Amino acid sequence: MRVYIPATVDELALQTSGQWEPQRAFAVTDLLREAIAALDEDELVEFAIDAAAMASALDGGSRLRAVIAADVSRADAVPDAVTHPAAVLVAGRLDPAAIACVFVDEEDAASDAKAAAAGDDDAAERLADRTLLWYDLAEVLGD
Repeated sequence: MRVYIPATVDELALQTSGQWEPQRAFAVTDLLREAIAALDEDELVEFAIDAAAMASALDGGSRLRAVIAADVSRADAVPDAVTHPAAVLVAGRLDPAAIACVFVDEEDAASDAKAAAAGDDDAAERLADRTLLWYDLAEVLGD
């Protein structure tokens, strides 16, 4: 199952250590499919990525939003409907080989990410209108 894990740009290097145990992520869950039946599969994926990106911004730990796309077994991704229809709880350590790619904001989103983390609804709305950029993990880490 592909999951989208909220992260921070500053932490991306730590994610490849094999010691990282992400607690939460977002995915295209059955509940999400039921809640937003009008969306096709690609739109549901975008919705899950956007939910992870906003969680990254609201965590306030980075100057930019970052989302790690990784593949985990379905057994390791338990739906967390209380939190969000796309939320899942991830069990265990994330194997660095499971990381498919990383999504990151453009540099000019930094002020909105900071403001959104501080509770600025207008900044959060501007972030929601942005599309994250796709990167191979090695590109982000400079390998």
